[in-house]
Amino acid sequence: MGALLKKLDQVNVRYFYAGMIVLMLALFAWLAGSNLSKASVFLAVGVVYAVLVYRVVSQSVRAFTVMSWTFLLNYFTLISISVDGSLGIPSAGPWFIGFIIGAIAGGYVWLGPRAGSEFKHSRKRLPEPDGSFSGGWRLAVINGFCALVLLGFGTAQLLLLSPTAESAVVLAAAFMAGWTLFRFPPSLGIRNGLLILGLPVSYFVLGFVGGATDQIALPNAWAYGVLAGILIGGRYWTGPRIGQPRAPFNGPGRRRKRRLRSKPKQTHPM
Repeated sequence: MGALLKKLDQVNVRYFYAGMIVLMLALFAWLAGSNLSKASVFLAVGVVYAVLVYRVVSQSVRAFTVMSWTFLLNYFTLISISVDGSLGIPSAGPWFIGFIIGAIAGGYVWLGPRAGSEFKHSRKRLPEPDGSFSGGWRLAVINGFCALVLLGFGTAQLLLLSPTAESAVVLAAAFMAGWTLFRFPPSLGIRNGLLILGLPVSYFVLGFVGGATDQIALPNAWAYGVLAGILIGGRYWTGPRIGQPRAPFNGPGRRRKRRLRSKPKQTHPM
């Protein structure tokens, strides 16, 4: 009886998410109006992008995290392109809806005995006895391809918004900054401070500079470059350790040693 109820629950979940996809497609068709055929291109790209992120890229935790955050970065970039009028096609909205549809389609199992459950890879990565994680060609290809996609997005938005030498320098400098931060990592406190404070502050500063100099692609170029540099700098690309994360991002964390308290001596009454 319990197995039957669980099966029915999975079927209901599957129909629920399928209904969400249908509703979002209907919303997209209504909003696109006469631009349906052109806007469908960005919808399709968003769907494919999300499915690949949840089904393939998710094998690498770092690449999955970076590409998931890039969803918003791409959305803001497409808004800038739409405001600038460089394409003349509604792109930000279709991309947003397409990514949500792809995330639902790629994040759940639709057929078989596990239909309706969250998608998980059959071969789960397990740590080595020393706490580190192995690499391999698959992870190297996933991270390298994601870095190329980020640099491609960064270059494309530069050509559409700010095709200047200064913008290209920002993209290249950002890539080197991300690569250096993960290739020669400082102490944990400094690293976290740079990631949490330094990178966002640089993004907003470049946003003001770009607005003042009419180069609105500068902040996004910085973000794309840094994220691509993080993926490249944080792994080994040659030798037997290819695809393996670099230390200190790969290895056992520091464990606090418990201080053994000495038991109080029991005094026996005379």
